[in-house]
Amino acid sequence: MAWFVNYLDRNKTAALLPLIAASLSMNAAETGQVLFFFFIGYAIIQPFAGFLTDKLGPKKALAITIGAFSVFTWTMAIVGTWQQLELRNFLFGIAQGFEVTAGSRLTATWFPRRTRGRAFAIHQTAYTIGSILVPFVAVPIAEATGSWRWSFMVIAFFGLPVLAAIHHYIIDRPELDARVSEGELEYIFGKEELEAKKGEVDPALAHSTAELPPGERITPYREIFLNKNVILMFIAGFFGLFATWGLTTWLPTIGFRQLHLSLLLAGSLSSMVYFGAFCGVMAGGILSDTVFQTKRTPVWLIGGVVMAGATLWASTFRAGVPLIVAYLAFFIAGFSSSWSPTGQLFAPYLAEILTPGAVGRSLGVVVLGGMIGSAVAQPVVAALVVHTAAGPDYHRALLAFAACGVIVSACCAGMLEPRVRRTYLGYLLSGGREGTWQPSGAASSAD
Repeated sequence: MAWFVNYLDRNKTAALLPLIAASLSMNAAETGQVLFFFFIGYAIIQPFAGFLTDKLGPKKALAITIGAFSVFTWTMAIVGTWQQLELRNFLFGIAQGFEVTAGSRLTATWFPRRTRGRAFAIHQTAYTIGSILVPFVAVPIAEATGSWRWSFMVIAFFGLPVLAAIHHYIIDRPELDARVSEGELEYIFGKEELEAKKGEVDPALAHSTAELPPGERITPYREIFLNKNVILMFIAGFFGLFATWGLTTWLPTIGFRQLHLSLLLAGSLSSMVYFGAFCGVMAGGILSDTVFQTKRTPVWLIGGVVMAGATLWASTFRAGVPLIVAYLAFFIAGFSSSWSPTGQLFAPYLAEILTPGAVGRSLGVVVLGGMIGSAVAQPVVAALVVHTAAGPDYHRALLAFAACGVIVSACCAGMLEPRVRRTYLGYLLSGGREGTWQPSGAASSAD
C-alpha cells in the first residue's frame, strides 16, 4: 500500500506535466530543472534513509515517509512560479525516499531465500500498478476541476489510510510478532538457525553473534560500502534509472508533443511501460525462485540487453505511428527495464550477498546511484531535444536510454551470484561448477 501510494503520488507530476508547464510558463530546460530537483532530493536522502531504516526499524521509516510526502504533495498545489515548484519538488523527493529501503528490508527479513524473489516481486508490483493508474486518476481530476492543482490536493490524502494500516499491521521482525507461530519461524529461518541465535539486538546494532536475531550476521559498514557487488549495483542503478525515469517522466510529453497524441493517450504510454514492468517483476521473481533456483543475476543480465533493443526501436517513432506499435515497444521496454538491479530482486540479492539486516544501509547506497542517474536524466533529456519545424524530436534521448541498457548488463556480468558463489557467466562457462566465495566473517544464513 505504501509503495502504491508513493508511485501514484510521484508519477502524477509526469502525467500532468504538459498542463503544469503551460500553467507556470516553463520551457523545456526549466521543466528538466524542476524534475531534476525531485530526483536529486530523493538521491541525497538515500544513504540516510537506509541508515535510519536499519537503526529505527522499517515501521517507523514507513510512517515517516508516508506522512511527509503527503504534506509536501499538498503544498505543491499552491505554488505560483516554477521556482517555487522546484523547491517543493526537492522537498517532496526527500520525503519519498524512505519507502524503498523500509519495504525492502521488511521483505528480506520476513521471507526465506527460497520464496524471497516472489515475495519481493509482489511488493514491487505496487510501483507498477500505481504508475499504470496515474493518468486515469490524476488527469480526470484535473480535467473535471479545470486545474492540475486539484489532482495534487486530492492525492495528498491517499496516505492517511496507509498510515493507519502501518500502525496496525507492521512489525519489524517475525520473531517479535506474537501472531507468528514457532512453525512459521522455523519455515522462515530454518530450525538450526532458530536454535542457534536467540539474540534480540538488531543486526545493525549488534557487536557479537550472541546478540544477533535468527537469520542474521554482523555486517560492518566497511563490508557494505567497499563490496564490489554493491559498487557494481550502484553503477548499474545509475544507468538503469537514468533510462527508466528519463523515459517514463518524459514519455507523456513525447507522446503529446512529438507523436501528437491527446494528453490521456500520451499518459497511457507511460502506463504501458509500467504494465510491462508489472508483468516483468512477476515473471522475474517467479523465474528467479524456480527456473534459476534462487539465482538473481541471470534475470538482470537479460533485462538490460532487451531494454536496449526496445528503446532503440522506439527511437524511430514519429507522429502517425500506430498506437498499438507504440504500446508494444513501450511494454517491452517496461518489462525488460524491470529486470534490473533497481527494478526487482535487489532486496533478495542484498540479503543473500550480505544479510537481511544490512538491506537498508546497502540499498541506500544502490538507490543513491540510481536516483542520481534519474536526476541527471532530466536536464540531459531536455538538452538532447532536437527542435524541428514539425516540433520537438526526442530520438537522441531514446538512443541514450538504449546505451544505458547495454551498460547495465555489463555491470551485472561482473556481480557475484551468491547461490553458486561466483559470477553467473563464470558458472556457465565452467560447466556449472560452483565457486569458493563466502560472505566475510560468517557462513550464509540458512535457507
